[in-house]
Amino acid sequence: MLNKPFTVLILGLTAAFISGCATARKASLPAAALPLVQEQIAQTESAAFKSAAGGSLMLEEAISRALKHNPQLRTFKMEIKAREARTFQESRLPNPELMIDMENIAGNGPFNGLKGAETTIGIGQLVEISGKRSKRVKIAALQSDLALWQYEIERLNVITRVRSLYLQVLSAQKKISLEGKLVELARAFKTNVDTLVKGGRLSSAESARAQVELSNRELGLRQSKREFNNARLLLAAVWGANSVDFDTVSGKLKHRFSIPSTEKLMHALPESPLLILQNTVIKKQKAETALADARSIPDPVFSAGYRRFNESGNQALVAGLSIPIPLFDRNQGGRQEARFREQQSAQQLQSLRTNLNAEISARLEIMRGLTNEITTMQDMIIPQAREAYRIIRQNYRLGKYSLMDVLDAQRQLFDAEGNYINALAAVHLQVIELEGLLGRSLESL
Repeated sequence: MLNKPFTVLILGLTAAFISGCATARKASLPAAALPLVQEQIAQTESAAFKSAAGGSLMLEEAISRALKHNPQLRTFKMEIKAREARTFQESRLPNPELMIDMENIAGNGPFNGLKGAETTIGIGQLVEISGKRSKRVKIAALQSDLALWQYEIERLNVITRVRSLYLQVLSAQKKISLEGKLVELARAFKTNVDTLVKGGRLSSAESARAQVELSNRELGLRQSKREFNNARLLLAAVWGANSVDFDTVSGKLKHRFSIPSTEKLMHALPESPLLILQNTVIKKQKAETALADARSIPDPVFSAGYRRFNESGNQALVAGLSIPIPLFDRNQGGRQEARFREQQSAQQLQSLRTNLNAEISARLEIMRGLTNEITTMQDMIIPQAREAYRIIRQNYRLGKYSLMDVLDAQRQLFDAEGNYINALAAVHLQVIELEGLLGRSLESL
């Protein structure tokens, strides 16, 4: 049996080893709150009581469904938990080792049996120096940060995708309404032409032309309906649904809105989610470089124990120290790799910043061009086409214009209105994509 003083001494040494190595910071994840994500979530919460009524889906409801049920978001949540568990694991101390050693046994003469045995019972503990464990914890915590930012960016991507698909459904819905009106006009016009043919005022060829026009417009309406149904299916798939449970969507395409200047967008660029994510990657790579440097310094193993001499009945304490000699392996390759990785991540940040600058500038140019087109169509082309169609249609009955003139005027008017819808949808899509890149609404700038 161990004497009490020796037992207390061994336990005290062991406690000293553990207490000297037990400090480790916990992972502190940033509050990854992208302004656009928080803004959209707040809108869904304030509009939740409205929901989808009468078969018409609101944008807030679509975003709420996607954030709650998108399958990809669930995998990102699990990744966050896994990274947090890794951070906890890296903060644990290496386990101590129990050492039992018996010498001078089963020999001959005075060492026969266990009479001359020397029994040693001790505990060994690896002591990590140069802050290796705290550096590993820091890396794991930064990996948790990365997982959280990736989840936040994925939420932003889901919101952006919902808004884009919702816009497609809305624009297709507008086109169906436009094509429906055109079909009704073509059908009414066909009826009118048939009446004139029966009265002998027009030839049967005019009736055939009117029928061709009606058939083409009906074909266009069916095509618009197919696009509308496909867009609805894609939208429902974002929240994991295999079928559509809404008939239409609510909303209007805004006619006019302000475009922020290039300077304002570039000023907001450093807060872009992709740049924040890459800066976190750089922090992690720097932490890995620090850990690689620390690993070049070997860790000692301290041991302490109790020894009993059976022959004399005496007891003694033993202590030991083991240090690897860094003769061949000083982690040279690991340190070089870590520095190359750090330089690589810095180059990726620069490349990403350049690409974002170019993409933002290009989208701004597209928005300005589309806005000019929308203004021209709204103020000039559509009113003129509408007036021309009215005059030609009225004078067609008086014989001043031919059927082809009426059809051409009708086609020009509705083509202009269709182009107007397309331009509105295109400029809104640019806004959605830009806000997805910046992680905030353009209005907040």
